[in-house]
Amino acid sequence: MKRMHTWKMKVLVVDDYPENIHTLNKLIADDDIEIHSYLHAEDAIRACQGITDYCLAIIDMQMPEMSGIELSKRIRQNANYQNLPMIFLTDQQNNDQILDGHLTEAVDFLFKPLNPSIVRSKVRMFVDWQKQRILTQLQVEELQNLSIAAEAATLSKSQFLANMSHEIRTPLAAVMGFADLIARGAVPEDEIDECADSIRRNGNLLLRLIDDILDLSKIEAHHLEMEMQNYSLKDILRDIESTLAFKAREKSITLVFNWPAFVQEGYIFDPLRMKQILLNIIGNAIKFTNKGEVSVDVALSTADDKHDLLKIAVTNMGPPITVDQAARLFQPFSQAEASVKRRYGGSGLGLVISRQLARAMNGDVVLVESNEKNGTRFEITATLEKSLDQGMDIIALRKMTLEANELNAKFNGKRILAVDDARDNLVLLEMYLRGSECTLTFARDGLEALELARNNKFDIILMDIQMPKMDGFEATAEIRRTGYKRPIIALTAYTTKIEYDRCINAGCTNVLIKPYSKNNLMKALMHYLDER
Repeated sequence: MKRMHTWKMKVLVVDDYPENIHTLNKLIADDDIEIHSYLHAEDAIRACQGITDYCLAIIDMQMPEMSGIELSKRIRQNANYQNLPMIFLTDQQNNDQILDGHLTEAVDFLFKPLNPSIVRSKVRMFVDWQKQRILTQLQVEELQNLSIAAEAATLSKSQFLANMSHEIRTPLAAVMGFADLIARGAVPEDEIDECADSIRRNGNLLLRLIDDILDLSKIEAHHLEMEMQNYSLKDILRDIESTLAFKAREKSITLVFNWPAFVQEGYIFDPLRMKQILLNIIGNAIKFTNKGEVSVDVALSTADDKHDLLKIAVTNMGPPITVDQAARLFQPFSQAEASVKRRYGGSGLGLVISRQLARAMNGDVVLVESNEKNGTRFEITATLEKSLDQGMDIIALRKMTLEANELNAKFNGKRILAVDDARDNLVLLEMYLRGSECTLTFARDGLEALELARNNKFDIILMDIQMPKMDGFEATAEIRRTGYKRPIIALTAYTTKIEYDRCINAGCTNVLIKPYSKNNLMKALMHYLDER
């Protein structure tokens, strides 16, 4: 919306005497007034046909070609000027002219000879009044537009929440249903493993959905975080290929990866976020393809001395995306169309999140084309910093799903303090560590943990972060002040780097993110207890 002082309010002046026009122009001239002057009535009529925003007309009542009364009637025939304020210039003694002016709904009169102060004050009053009217109208229009946008956003979020309810309740129904059957002993012995696999699989679906929602909230709050690491791009691609190949085989689809010979394998980027992008885009291509193949074409080119440009084209032969659908693809809380939700499922967040992650890597995710002949092609780009250490030890990529293979270990009397206010979590810990030959002690809050740590020599402490009375941050700091030097592992559902740093700054040795698998717990314990 423009500021009031930048508006030029157009004023129409019509008088057959150039001297009168010159005088009027000098009297009413101002920074916010644009004067359009005419000596002939027909010229003024033509001007009103081309210009639709005069705010005031000043018209001489006595003109040879057309009287001011007739001119005002002709101007008011224009739909834009049916309510245009008009000031007539007239002889003070001519009462008949004044009456005729009122009959044409004249707003005011200026009497000759003109009084400069009266002319300026009257014109200023009408200009300011019209300016305020326009401002009010613009504000009303803005409020109407905001209302329409708010209604659209509310509808979109309502549809999103309805879809989220379906996406959450569907795997939750399987988790709760199979868990209930197992608890009631209604599952035959030879089918328990199958039920457990279903619970684990649907639990992973719920975990990924929660991660997507959290990522979207970070994006909207501009708190998206990247954890840059030295990593092998080739290993990422191999991992994605092996992960999604099974999914493609299930649908009898051919998944083809084409990548160049890698001159440089190591780059500095966020491997988890890169994997998230590729899983989303390539996974979508497989999901929307019913036959044929999905091709992934990888290209690397030099961006500058320190960076390479990664370009990955993902093509599938699924149903084409229309122009209207394409406009909604990268909108939060939206999918291409409602029928897609019923046919294919999904939260509609993958493309939004993938695009923002790619942009955080100085790249993008775009829809290049979608038609019957060539299929649908998305293009992923990212700018990757070259790693100078090509002989590095490639780090192990943290799994995005809970591991199925069970890892067992013996801790031979090691003393472990487990702190958590949720009883079920402590029961789960006890079951995870059953048979590991450790001595396990439980605390239900930070105060209890502090008291136990003062009076016992624990080899390691597993510390929940969010607890009543005294949270994990404060409890850890207090335990460290007692002189405790052994490892403290934070157990937290917070996944941000900010929260990770808070744990470390409080005195934690490392962080284990909930939900964690038995394998992840055992690996952490083996790492820290084997050092002692």
